[in-house]
Amino acid sequence: MNAATSRNNYEYLDILDRSWKGRDHPASGGVLCDIGCASFWYAAALQCYFRPSRMIGMEIEGHRLLRDGRTRIDYATGYLMRVPNARFVVADYLSYDQPAEVITAWFPFLTPSALLAWRLPLRLLAPELLFRQIEHNLRSNGLFFMVNHGLEEWTTARALCTAAGLLCMSFEAKPGALSQHRLRPPVASWWRHPMIEDRDR
Repeated sequence: MNAATSRNNYEYLDILDRSWKGRDHPASGGVLCDIGCASFWYAAALQCYFRPSRMIGMEIEGHRLLRDGRTRIDYATGYLMRVPNARFVVADYLSYDQPAEVITAWFPFLTPSALLAWRLPLRLLAPELLFRQIEHNLRSNGLFFMVNHGLEEWTTARALCTAAGLLCMSFEAKPGALSQHRLRPPVASWWRHPMIEDRDR
């Protein structure tokens, strides 16, 4: 990795670590699926933190041509060379129907302005369907981890997750030292399926 990519991986590790709040480390093994991974430059951070037995990065724009003439697939191939049992899949997650013990989404698109800023068609904006698919694919004992841009976006994401049937375990809104460059502090949250006792409350 170059210096900038390495620093960004450390930021993501910091967000994961601080938001988990000192509890026992999430269990290793199983399948991890990351949604909207771009070139999956942070695969090493996810591998280090979760230690999955298999990892999948999904990106609907994997064939996008970048300024240097390479595609996201080209970059992902390089990033995954030293990450065992990881692969990059070009697909729409809404059509992906495979279970996972861990699902992660870093800054998912929830508003038209966010989608347009990345020069993506508005037809791709379907946050309600996205979170329903996450709930569908998350194993009964699994964890969903999400990061949003600031508290306003987090409020929207929280409502969508709750409507999809997921239960928030915790969230962290304090920016760490490595996230000071962001205009809005990242809000990290952990979700799971409600247990029987939760449904009875």
